[in-house]
Amino acid sequence: MRIVFVYPQFIHLAGTERVLIDKMNYLSSQEDMNVYVVTYDQGTHPFAFPLAPSVNHIDLNICFYKLYRYNYFKRLFKWLKYRRLLRKRFIQLMAIVNPDIMIAITYHPYIMSLINACPGYFKKVLESHIDKCYLHSNDPVIRNNLFKRIKSIYSMVYLNHEARKFDILVSLHQKDANEWSKYLKTRVITNIVHLNDTARTSNLESKHIIFVGRYTIQKGIPDLFKIWDKVYQKHPDWHLDLFGDGDIREIPYNEEYSIKKNIHIHPSDPDIFSRYIESALFVLTSLYEPFGLVIPEAMSCGLPVISFDCPSGPANIINDGVDGFLIKNRDIDAFADKISLLIESPSLRREMGKAAILSSQRYSAEQIMPQWLNLFNELKNNPS
Repeated sequence: MRIVFVYPQFIHLAGTERVLIDKMNYLSSQEDMNVYVVTYDQGTHPFAFPLAPSVNHIDLNICFYKLYRYNYFKRLFKWLKYRRLLRKRFIQLMAIVNPDIMIAITYHPYIMSLINACPGYFKKVLESHIDKCYLHSNDPVIRNNLFKRIKSIYSMVYLNHEARKFDILVSLHQKDANEWSKYLKTRVITNIVHLNDTARTSNLESKHIIFVGRYTIQKGIPDLFKIWDKVYQKHPDWHLDLFGDGDIREIPYNEEYSIKKNIHIHPSDPDIFSRYIESALFVLTSLYEPFGLVIPEAMSCGLPVISFDCPSGPANIINDGVDGFLIKNRDIDAFADKISLLIESPSLRREMGKAAILSSQRYSAEQIMPQWLNLFNELKNNPS
């Protein structure tokens, strides 16, 4: 079976990139599976996570990221030229590969259109990694920018049009699947998670609390700072470490104040499991989170987790009061109280940490990937 994943590039240390690479690596290890990944913006950049040699990587070398060196009008002209070139190269390549199944991600509708433009018979699978209700409208700036609002509406119309031509969409939870079911068939398969494989877990004695995520409004970092202000008043000997991509200055952030409050800002760390193991608690304050890959990652290192009960992922992962705490969405005081409770109760931390390790195993490749194999076999054996 020839399976083709299509994605612009795998440059960033981000959740979707991690999931796709782990999935491709697993599939390529299976007998009678030929796995291809087609990119067009990778260039000479290394993959963010290790790609198995058994995965066939083909980069179409269009490199849209280079357009930002030009002024607006020249950029627009070259962008149109690059899109035509991408379409030509992609269709020619697929005629050679002759795939059985091609896979795209919902937030790249132009890739969906490329797949739909390819002649020949193959099955088309969409993966949803952001809830449909947040796609192309998840930037708060859109509400105050007429041009961006119009662009968002157009993007959703375009996306829905292309999605109808796919055979099935795989969502991370039922609520999102229900939204997509108006346009095509759906199935729920949760993410696989790259779990802790270091043979080490946290001893939970460190006075460090860890947050991992992009430095964006969506991750609720301003609320995290408000929570920490309350925690720090009670426990000034504890520290808050943030690891992520992006510019923290885009979020209300005072460097001098943060240093005084034991808040430490770090870039993304490829060895994030070591950072989990050096911590005692994990916190997540997202406004919305279709899954929350970092939650089972942290759990697999023995960390209790605390998260807002935001739409939609955390409630599907955390067993409230067992391996962590789910907090009423945006309840700052309750979140701070639960952090203080775990700080003040080492025995409760240890109890929850043990439960977290067991809980995280639900998302191992061995548990999740057979569902994907079954889906692919169903699609290949069903010509309709």
